[in-house]
Amino acid sequence: MDGNGRWAKARGLARSHGHKRGLDTAEKIIEHSLQCGIRCLSLYVFSTENWKRPQSEIVGLFSLADKYLSRFEKFCKDRVRVVVSGEREGLPDKLVKRIDFIEKSTRDFNAICVNLCLNYGGQREIVEAVKKLVASGAEISVEGIMSNLYNDLPCPDLILRTGGQKRLSNFLLFQSAYAELFFTDTLWPDFTTEEYDAVLEEYGQRTRNFGGINGTE
Repeated sequence: MDGNGRWAKARGLARSHGHKRGLDTAEKIIEHSLQCGIRCLSLYVFSTENWKRPQSEIVGLFSLADKYLSRFEKFCKDRVRVVVSGEREGLPDKLVKRIDFIEKSTRDFNAICVNLCLNYGGQREIVEAVKKLVASGAEISVEGIMSNLYNDLPCPDLILRTGGQKRLSNFLLFQSAYAELFFTDTLWPDFTTEEYDAVLEEYGQRTRNFGGINGTE
């Protein structure tokens, strides 16, 4: 969800305003994903590299994460399961308690799973998974690493990055091996459900062989 800060700067506003607008967009996209029948949606909220940002911005981002996670009644109404991928270490105690409560309280919901990547880094996730395998004495394998990632979720079919940058920036590195990649210049606060639908439509027209050969070739 890239472009919040640039969106605010272009309007002469503080970066915090961009992040607030970005949360509005995230809630809109989650709702639309639910209506489209998408079963799992991962949102890159805060990376392990984002600790380099000003403290005031970090506090604001955590506050927005807490605000979203406080919507317990809506999660229940819409049957939304919420999980968080990332390290708890370093997060505010209040936020960690909120995460634990929401994950436990929504674990049986199945309309859609919203995976919030918070204090998340794909490289670190892989390293931590390998450490678990080594500690258990298990053989290091693709299946073994997959079973020791932060959450037991399906690999993404589609990864979309807004804001014009064309890179993954440490996002779901192990899981994205065969994901279809989409990039748009639209800044996240300006991202609409109409553009989202266009991406989904293009995705539906792509041929995915997973290393094999298309039957028509």
